[in-house]
Amino acid sequence: MRRLPVVLLLALAFPPWAAAQPQEWRPALPGYAYRFPRDHGSHPAFRTEWWYYSGHLSDPSGGRYAFMLTFFRSGLRPPAPEERPRLSRWALRNLYFAHLALLDARTGEHRYFERKSRGALEEAGAAEGGLDVWLGGWRARGSEAEGRYVMEIAAEAGGAGLRLALLPQKPPVIHGEGGVIQKAEGRGRASHYVSFTRLAARGEIMLRGRRLRVEGSAWMDHEFGSNQLAPGQAGWDWLSLQLSDGRDLMLYLMRRREGGHDPRGSGTIVEKDGRARHLPLGAFRLEGTGRWRSPESGAEYPMGWRVQVPAEGIDLTLRPLAEAQELRTSGSTRVTYWEGGVEARGRSGGAEATGLGFVEMTGYAERERPAF
Repeated sequence: MRRLPVVLLLALAFPPWAAAQPQEWRPALPGYAYRFPRDHGSHPAFRTEWWYYSGHLSDPSGGRYAFMLTFFRSGLRPPAPEERPRLSRWALRNLYFAHLALLDARTGEHRYFERKSRGALEEAGAAEGGLDVWLGGWRARGSEAEGRYVMEIAAEAGGAGLRLALLPQKPPVIHGEGGVIQKAEGRGRASHYVSFTRLAARGEIMLRGRRLRVEGSAWMDHEFGSNQLAPGQAGWDWLSLQLSDGRDLMLYLMRRREGGHDPRGSGTIVEKDGRARHLPLGAFRLEGTGRWRSPESGAEYPMGWRVQVPAEGIDLTLRPLAEAQELRTSGSTRVTYWEGGVEARGRSGGAEATGLGFVEMTGYAERERPAF
């Protein structure tokens, strides 16, 4: 197909009447009124948004797998309400990115893929009012089935992929205080953050061109806001854990460039019945127990962790299912980060416990300019 001239593309994307309607991105502030399933959908008034899925699966022969699928939306300019009905299908409002990773825990084989799109002609998008986000054939959507909320995720590339149905075992959890998690000092340096911390997963994965029936457990995060890292912040360490006693745990630390952590780190513990409690930074400790240097990026990451939440009787040692779970996304978000499946062993609530989860570490590789 003949390419449209750049001038015409820009005219379609940014019509003259829009320039006279300056808008600002909406900040994430305390007091946001959540409503579901509406808030599982897109929030175009906020600049940045992502839908994240991770989990652990097994096949009938005893094979174990970890997966991650994330969709990102990055706004190019804030929407003006009056222009929506007149937007062209060519209009460029957002950039869309997606990352897929699969780990065969038995062999240590880790494969990852990335995609990006400007979203024109509905090649990519995210619906408002309910979960439906897609980029090409990769998709995540939610629906009501027999009175229960169900999510379906699907992605395939390079002889690998997944297609899973996810059934929540607990209600959605709103993290933070006042409906926001604060990431740095200052108004709006925060995000709205919702999770399904335990999802029953069933479906199939594809590895090396072979399709395998699998089932297991997954975790879903949905986060939206209008500010990323503050000056002086290098990145973050984040983890999710599903424990054998039925409790779930989320913790994150914001790291400073000069060393140490920003005091705005926090976490959430979710009981077996779905009740959630906020954990301020002083309520937990997250420490690396070893190091690993990536032969690809040269970045050195903590590898192996000790997690302690004394008031909850939690003292766990985490180890990665494989060390080489780094993603280098120069073809999409332009961020190199470690995102991988982990297993835990120790104590929770004063009793012996095990667990499975994911750890995410950003800002350890050479600084790149993120695409969002």
